[in-house]
Amino acid sequence: MRIEHQSRGSKEHQSPPTSSPRSESSLALMRAVELWLADGRAQGWTERTLQDRREGLRRVAWWLEHEEQVPASLHTLTKDRIRRFLAYLREPHPEGRFGCGKPTAKRPARPYTLLHDYRNLHAFGEFCVREELLPASPLQNLKPPRTPKDQIQPFTPEQIQALLDAARRSQQPERNRALLWVLLDSGLRISEVGSLRIADVESGTGEITVTGKGGKRRRVYLGRDARRAVRRYLEVQRRGAKPEEPLFLAEGGTRSGEAMTRSGFTQVIRRLGQVAGVQGVRCSPHTFRHTFAIEFLRAGGNVYELQVLMGHESLEILRRYVLITQADAEAAHRRASPGDRMNLR
Repeated sequence: MRIEHQSRGSKEHQSPPTSSPRSESSLALMRAVELWLADGRAQGWTERTLQDRREGLRRVAWWLEHEEQVPASLHTLTKDRIRRFLAYLREPHPEGRFGCGKPTAKRPARPYTLLHDYRNLHAFGEFCVREELLPASPLQNLKPPRTPKDQIQPFTPEQIQALLDAARRSQQPERNRALLWVLLDSGLRISEVGSLRIADVESGTGEITVTGKGGKRRRVYLGRDARRAVRRYLEVQRRGAKPEEPLFLAEGGTRSGEAMTRSGFTQVIRRLGQVAGVQGVRCSPHTFRHTFAIEFLRAGGNVYELQVLMGHESLEILRRYVLITQADAEAAHRRASPGDRMNLR
């Protein structure tokens, strides 16, 4: 998106004599965003974080210019407009949001997408205040969008088996089965799976060295069946591959032979879900992460171990998984209460 920048010397946007140029609120939005990203780069943000935040604010700039029909500047990024922007995300758009015709751009954005965009704007606003680009954040006292707390729905064992069976019938059976096993048994984020190299997986012990958010490295592990699936994939489809090559390769298209992308993983899982007839749960890579967490706790793992394996800095997100497993225990007690079953008087 090309955004015209006003000359600092123009009469319309010239700062008052007593103001510093850095506090000029008519600064083009994307110019301010680049200052924010430069600061983030100095702090060590990953390239993915930088790209995600740049694209998020580009969408805001597009919305200001095309929907609000105002210049995309700090001056026009007001609290009321941010409210309308979040409402824009919530609504269906048959023509597509942000000029995009993809099916996902025509449906209302998911609650967590709204929260993600809000957090990006909030962090950007705080930066602008710190750097004296704005006197106050436009999100000051603006509450974040509500997100449902009960939307964690894991796969059932029957659904996972159906997905594995569907993978056997796919065009890349060994790769797809290995992918399903890694997602199920490691709890990795899909971005972390995409960054794996063959050398990162120790086929004998199942230990995986992964680089997570913020460039932090940690170790996760694969069980016996998952190790077997990965070994078979490497022996059948990747014989002779070099250790530095991506673990999972894309198929077809311009990226054939390169590492699978996030969208590539998502398409594979969605396609397998359709073949398997999986219903009642969102068939996505992230659902495997939910499933890993819940099954780990159900099997007796504790929340602190889970925190390390999943790469979370705090326990806040994990509390939702704990509540689900506590509900399991409550239901089990109702079914097998010793006092109720003895029929005592």
